[in-house]
Amino acid sequence: MLLQSSETFTHSCFKQPKKNHNDKDLQKMLMQVLQNVGISSDKVQFNENDVLEIGQIPNLKLHTLMLEIEKLGLEMKYTKKTMIEIC
Repeated sequence: MLLQSSETFTHSCFKQPKKNHNDKDLQKMLMQVLQNVGISSDKVQFNENDVLEIGQIPNLKLHTLMLEIEKLGLEMKYTKKTMIEIC
């Protein structure tokens, strides 16, 4: 049995207007931002659904990543999940 709890909020950037980017441009931008905040590329991969997966990273780097994304004028949806597998 799997127990899952989640909390979600969407953050809109108010400093800059929302920009439209195609998926490939957005992937390149995010990879550059990840490098800039010190997240190693060996912890990052795109899965078969083009979802960017990042291995465990410190909370401070995650927060810095979110600030950098905000500077780009991008909207974020943040979902925090806790999953407990009961055996």
